[in-house]
Amino acid sequence: MKQNKVINNWASFLLIALVLISIRLITALFIDLYYNQSMKGFNYQWISSCIWLLILIKILITPEILYGYNALNKKINENKKTDLVLNEIWKITPNINLNNSQHSILKEKIDKNILTYIDHIEKLSFEYETFRDSKMTLTDFSNKLNIPKSHISYIFKYHSTISFSEYKKVIRIHDAIKHIELNYLKTNTLDSLSKKVGFTSYNPFFTSFKEISGVSPLEYYKMVKVEFNE
Repeated sequence: MKQNKVINNWASFLLIALVLISIRLITALFIDLYYNQSMKGFNYQWISSCIWLLILIKILITPEILYGYNALNKKINENKKTDLVLNEIWKITPNINLNNSQHSILKEKIDKNILTYIDHIEKLSFEYETFRDSKMTLTDFSNKLNIPKSHISYIFKYHSTISFSEYKKVIRIHDAIKHIELNYLKTNTLDSLSKKVGFTSYNPFFTSFKEISGVSPLEYYKMVKVEFNE
């Protein structure tokens, strides 16, 4: 609707410009005939030049006309600085070809506001509480965000390098690392920590921790203890 309104405004703007130029030409021809000159309507040519110059300036300062709304939003997103914590997993402007009509409709709704969506996802994620529920699903997450499940599913399919299940592990390991750095293990066990952050048992926690951080939970704790002692 917004784009149609702009197109209608531009149609009116160009119509007025062409009417003014036509009036200028008719007036110039009338003056030529009245004063018996042979200028062929070239009198006051500067008026037409000014009108076309005004049109050119208007086009140059109206980027949605130059690029179109979708291209403009893509260009803005590419140049926009983000404060995303997991910046490496997000694909802000992916090159995708959609054969699914439903996904094409979602693309129109989501892509122009993708940074806002991802920002909301990260803000809720790094509050950690939601992901501490081991039974938390994509539906639960979308309800917490107050964003349709189809939108969240689309984002993890096309705008993320990892699946939602992998994303859950990443957030839970971030949560575990924060607990370790706050000296949680001084009075609690690693098994307790794994359940605290949302894993059902220690084994998947251990595997995920080592995969994401590069070291085991115990090795990380020892590294943090050295820093505490220093």
